[in-house]
Amino acid sequence: MPATIFTIGHSNHAPEYFGELLTLFGITCLIDVRSVAASAYNPQYNKEPLLAFLKNRGISYLHFAAEFGARHTNAALLDTDGRVDFEKVRQSAIFRIGVERLRRGLDRGYTIGLMCSEAEPFDCHRFAMISKHLTEHDFEVWHILNDKTAVPNADLEDELLKKYRKKIPQPGLFEPHVSRQTQLEVAYRLRNQDIGWSPDQLPSDD
Repeated sequence: MPATIFTIGHSNHAPEYFGELLTLFGITCLIDVRSVAASAYNPQYNKEPLLAFLKNRGISYLHFAAEFGARHTNAALLDTDGRVDFEKVRQSAIFRIGVERLRRGLDRGYTIGLMCSEAEPFDCHRFAMISKHLTEHDFEVWHILNDKTAVPNADLEDELLKKYRKKIPQPGLFEPHVSRQTQLEVAYRLRNQDIGWSPDQLPSDD
């Protein structure tokens, strides 16, 4: 059976509402995948107040900045335009260590949520960088939305194919066997180009 991982964005939620989302989906361990555990716009999600809030609810907290963060300055993890290359990050040793830590957490009985700042998972690296790898390696990923529903990763992949349909290969006379997986690989790369962070980018929540 696939191991289930949830993702969630703290957005600008009041802590009480964020707590309701976590409780609704049974999250017992929240893993912060922001590169910096702080928010310029929502200080209630800075590390110390967040940690205290979660502790009061009996929820464990971990920060996977190195493992799953979106910001990297190592040239080996950047593309030719100086943007973070999600595929290179996924191939890195520290990312793979993060995945193994997820497996160990699940084996110990935790229900894990990966948290970033963006409300919409489609606009966040938790989908385009992290979830892609997880779903390809025997995890089932569900993305918690602001309205207290959750969608499977496959639904976001459908959205991905729709967004980039004019730029991805399509079955035709000379390429009749273009697969969904081939289309997804191209679409994920295009999404990386659209949302990937670069070291000269202005500071923001991620």
